[in-house]
Amino acid sequence: MVFLGIDWGKIVSVPFWLDVNPGELSDYFEKLFFVVLVVCYGAFGLLYLAEKRLLAQRNFIMVKFLRKLGSFFITMAVSFTFIFFFRYEAIPVLGGRFWVLVWLISGIIWLGFIVRYYFVEVPVQQKSLEQKQRLKKYLVK
Repeated sequence: MVFLGIDWGKIVSVPFWLDVNPGELSDYFEKLFFVVLVVCYGAFGLLYLAEKRLLAQRNFIMVKFLRKLGSFFITMAVSFTFIFFFRYEAIPVLGGRFWVLVWLISGIIWLGFIVRYYFVEVPVQQKSLEQKQRLKKYLVK
């Protein structure tokens, strides 16, 4: 089945991903790589600005979460920049398709940990902070 110039039957085969000399990128994939890079770097920039705003509001719990998310996006962007460079230059082994697969799987796992942190750790930290503030109002200053 060919869709968008891609043979999707070939994509699920193991030799396709383990080919150490995959050849040159098509124009479509160059644009796709570029869009992923712009999204990652743009998300990092927006998170940096949001982090500065929350830091001014002294919301340190959410600042810590945004720092984790920002480090995720900048790390994924820089590593994908290297993958794109090696892939664009068609360098054997370093330009292999399996690096994109490794990048994608590691990104999904890391994002899973960040989502877990947001839904499990952040509410616990906020409850602890509220409890400390509630008890602090009874202390003599």
